Amino acid sequence: MNKKTRDLVAVPKAIGALCLVILMVTVFVDVVGRGIFNKPLPWGVEVLEIVLAVMICTLYPVLALEYGHITVDLIKFPSGVQRFQRLLTAVMGFALFSIICYGTALHARRTMDSGEATAMLHVRIAWIYVLMAILMAVTAVTFIVAGRRILGGAKVLTSVERELEAL
Repeated sequence: MNKKTRDLVAVPKAIGALCLVILMVTVFVDVVGRGIFNKPLPWGVEVLEIVLAVMICTLYPVLALEYGHITVDLIKFPSGVQRFQRLLTAVMGFALFSIICYGTALHARRTMDSGEATAMLHVRIAWIYVLMAILMAVTAVTFIVAGRRILGGAKVLTSVERELEAL
């Protein structure tokens, strides 16, 4: 992966890391408040749901671009077969995330019309769905980029080689 791509991927990784920290702190404060003071965070669950959705949707494009999906290399295939597998993954990922984007956008529109909001924080749910739909579209486009990289001759690494390269 070139420097420009690495720099671009650093932004969603940082957002994902920040979301993870928010999740950990919220859970810690909620557990301590519940266990010691018998006062849990009344809005803790809503924050966890929103932050988790943002974290997941923000990190999907990174997984697509870095081929970071969970893989198990049980059988050693030739490079051409591995390239075909990656290309098939990119095509399927584009198709599936396009469908997810479309469904999420439809749901965002419905919740926008109804004016639904969270119970405690009164965050408009439609805006969360809009953000998720945008990030799903970015993920679909990222799968196209990943597929083009494979067609352009990008080296196909096994999961072990990817781990060693990351070190």
